[in-house]
Amino acid sequence: MEYTSYLFKKVPKYLLEKRNQIIMVLFVSIFAIVFVNIYKPFGSGKWVGVNGITDTLYLGWSIVLVFIGMLVVAVSRIIMYRHSQNTDNNITILKYSIWVFVELLLLSAAFTILALIVGTRFNLSEYDPLEIYKNAMQNTVFIIGIPYFICILSYSYQDRSAKLKELMNENIGFKSGNLISIRDSRGVLQLSVAKENFLYIESADNYICIWYQKNEMLKKQLMRITMKEISEQLADTNIVRCHRSYMINLDLVKVMRREKENLFLELGVPGVKEIPISKTYGENVLRRLVPLS
Repeated sequence: MEYTSYLFKKVPKYLLEKRNQIIMVLFVSIFAIVFVNIYKPFGSGKWVGVNGITDTLYLGWSIVLVFIGMLVVAVSRIIMYRHSQNTDNNITILKYSIWVFVELLLLSAAFTILALIVGTRFNLSEYDPLEIYKNAMQNTVFIIGIPYFICILSYSYQDRSAKLKELMNENIGFKSGNLISIRDSRGVLQLSVAKENFLYIESADNYICIWYQKNEMLKKQLMRITMKEISEQLADTNIVRCHRSYMINLDLVKVMRREKENLFLELGVPGVKEIPISKTYGENVLRRLVPLS
């Protein structure tokens, strides 16, 4: 019962994407040319050395053979792609499997016809067409089966990796309200730190340096992103911009000190320097600190 329900599941979208379809056809073509020239299937090994058929000429015929075969596959894949687009991908695993099997039958027929044409052209010994077709079926399974399998595994791996990356970017650091999560300029999650361990951010051109504590040790991470972008990311947190080059975790501020006309914040963490407050951001910082005093 489970097996039957599996067959009627929709085929993964990555198997129907135009780019992946093109890559599959090209990969099958290359694999087929190599396979045909190494193993000389369809009884074609007897062609070489007969009536002037050299290895070079055989290579040419093999390319023609593969071209015809891949033309069949290409047409099939175009039809599959358009069908999936028009029907909102109602292609099930069962339908996809039948489709590939029909491709196998058509390719075997095309290879059989070509083998008979070549045999007649060069006055080779006659072969039973059914025997040639049977042989073509066996070899075509390898010619398209192996590269199909490799492509499907590759696409599946890429799809799983992409989903895992997306899952990490969307969820890591947000399942707990105690974490501060930082993404770089591409939107890729780079760091998640507990609020009580997040110290301050220091800018350097288009990079920032995030300072935090781990096991009571001072750590830092460099990241390519502007202060404006990081400020927007942390707008809903208590990590605020206090200077053109600094943002600070107000929850950890222990001391606010005035020196002449300048204000400084101290976190009371060994090894962490005092952070200046500029006039531009001073009002916002003071307004958020006063309720805490």
